[in-house]
Amino acid sequence: MSQPGQTTKSKELKTITKQVISPGVINEDKRKLKLLYIINIFGGVTERALISFLYEASQKGLNMDYTFNVIGNNIFSPSVKEDITSLLYLGLIESEPIAKKLKVSANGMEILEANQNNIEEEFKKQLNQVLEELKAKITAIDEEQSLKLKSERRRNYYRR
Repeated sequence: MSQPGQTTKSKELKTITKQVISPGVINEDKRKLKLLYIINIFGGVTERALISFLYEASQKGLNMDYTFNVIGNNIFSPSVKEDITSLLYLGLIESEPIAKKLKVSANGMEILEANQNNIEEEFKKQLNQVLEELKAKITAIDEEQSLKLKSERRRNYYRR
C-alpha cells in the first residue's frame, strides 16, 4: 500500500484490436480456401516458394487478389503472410519443424473435402495450367531453401 504523500506510478494498458479468426471463416473467405487448395496440390512447400508461385501465377493471369512487393530478387506479400498465419492458427496447415515446409493438416483436408464445390472449376483448370509452367522453378526455389536451412544447421552445430 502506498503511504500518504507518496506518488504511485501506474502503467498504461494499451489495447490492440485484431480480428478474431474462427474455423467458419474459411467458408466465407474463398481466398484462404484457394490458398489451402494450392498448398494441398504442392504437398509440401516452403513459404518463400509459395509466395513466388503466387506472384508468378498472378503475372500469368491467375488472380487471387494478393498484392506483392518486389525488391531486387525478393518477393513478399503481407496479405499472403497473413493468410498463411491464419491457416496455421486454425490448424488447417502445419509447418514441418525441420524442412520448414507448409503442409495441409488432417483438419485442413476435411475442410477441403467439405468445400470442394466452393472452388470454381475454371480456377482449378487455370491453376493446373500455370502449375505445369512453373513447377520446375518452384521446385528449384524449394530446394534452395532446403539447402540454406541445412547449411545453417551445420554452421550452428559446429559453433557449439
